[in-house]
Amino acid sequence: MSSSESILMNNNVEIPQLALGTYDITNEEIVNVIESGLSIGYRHIDCAWLYGNEKGIGKSLSNQFKKGEIKRSDLFLTSKLWCSFHKFERVRQQCLITINDLQCQYLDLFLIHWPFAFLDQDPEKNEECQSNVDDKLDFIVTWKAMELLVDEGLVKSIGLSNFNEEQIERIIQICKYKPVVNQVEIHPYCPQIQLEIFCKKHQILLEAYAPLGAKNRQWKKENDPEILEDKTIKSIADKYNVHPASVLLRYIIDRNLVCVVKSSNHQRLKQNFHSINENQFKLDQEDFNKIHNDIQIIFRYHQLQERRHAKEYPFKHWKDFVP
Repeated sequence: MSSSESILMNNNVEIPQLALGTYDITNEEIVNVIESGLSIGYRHIDCAWLYGNEKGIGKSLSNQFKKGEIKRSDLFLTSKLWCSFHKFERVRQQCLITINDLQCQYLDLFLIHWPFAFLDQDPEKNEECQSNVDDKLDFIVTWKAMELLVDEGLVKSIGLSNFNEEQIERIIQICKYKPVVNQVEIHPYCPQIQLEIFCKKHQILLEAYAPLGAKNRQWKKENDPEILEDKTIKSIADKYNVHPASVLLRYIIDRNLVCVVKSSNHQRLKQNFHSINENQFKLDQEDFNKIHNDIQIIFRYHQLQERRHAKEYPFKHWKDFVP
């Protein structure tokens, strides 16, 4: 069984609606996670240079290709350009490193990971630059370099991650290729309704990360609300006799958004995958409205507060940022 649900992007390329996330999974673990995910039916894999495990993903994919059961053309591979490589000449360099590490010939989708830049660093070293923001480097320059990757055939589609409306508007004003997606945090505590309206207006697809609330985040605080424990979500899950995670994933899928979800557990991966199958269950309109309109908690799990001083920090408005 493979994932058949897909959405057409503004460049007439289809993107599978459910993606296997790879954040915070080690190179050692990721080989088994990819193998497990592919056996279940995942065909969209969401990667990033920052995650430090693209070599492990490439090793696993190479093993699968050698078995002959899966071809490169069966997969949709996404990766992201990290903030340290926003310089025009660095964009292609990091893209090639990622393609080499993933052992693929091209990327299906390449995203600018965040709108702000860091000072330059050696792309061969997978080390996050923790302190030095480069406010002089405009992401417009970075986008121009991304477009050349499409012209060269290294990348099929390009998009954004963690960009706000004003920043997307700036890209739209100058672009040769419009962004196909904007990958952002989305769940009932951070529904991104206004951003969704804006992106739909410009035929840009929203892609949800942390749909389950980033439960295992290292920066968790004692009083943070947990979406998986939300009483409304749990009551709806009880009604359908499913796990709360399935309700949260169906909420994203029923909004016709792309959803990135990750797990290192085979059974959890399987459960998440089957959540997109309407034969399993589908939220009725009343329950969808309860989630979409009635939940009053507002919270963003990925706030990246240490970057609030950056000129292009995307969550500066009160509606975007919850201290």
